[in-house]
Amino acid sequence: MLYKLLTIFFTLLFSSAVSAERLLDSMPRTMAAKNFTLPYSTAGDFSLEEYKGAFTIVNFWTTKCASCRAELTLLEDLKQQLAKENIALNIVAVHAGDDVDAVNEQIELNPVSYAVVMDMDLELGHWGIQTMPTSYVLTPDGNFAYRAQGAKMWNSPQMINFLKRVVDDYEADKSSS
Repeated sequence: MLYKLLTIFFTLLFSSAVSAERLLDSMPRTMAAKNFTLPYSTAGDFSLEEYKGAFTIVNFWTTKCASCRAELTLLEDLKQQLAKENIALNIVAVHAGDDVDAVNEQIELNPVSYAVVMDMDLELGHWGIQTMPTSYVLTPDGNFAYRAQGAKMWNSPQMINFLKRVVDDYEADKSSS
């Protein structure tokens, strides 16, 4: 319990206050995310291709980063809140580095229902990650939509409303074409 409270405290401390328009940085919608296959932190392999067809957040993190660890819980809460409103959101947390034991210990402390995978050889550096955490929102067709550099309050009402608008706008565009 204390750990979760500290996680939320540090997330609030390190999160920047921004307007709704600047919650996430817009990216060119025509730029496709390259598929990748990485091992889960437990066993087996994950392929980003599995998540095509739904909005997806790809979150890059490391156990050595306090705000990264805090985001794991916030992303879980976001996913649960959107699910209550019948909005499907896939999340994959990509750990940068090879410390599988530390990752599994973190997930045991704060369980999540989404995929946690290992980028042991830092193969995904071409995604343009300059800071940790960094997250990307992908459209159902696999294109980049938004990027978040640094910690975000993923479960804040502003972020939830923003993401609901993103989904609604995407669906409206698809139905009108």
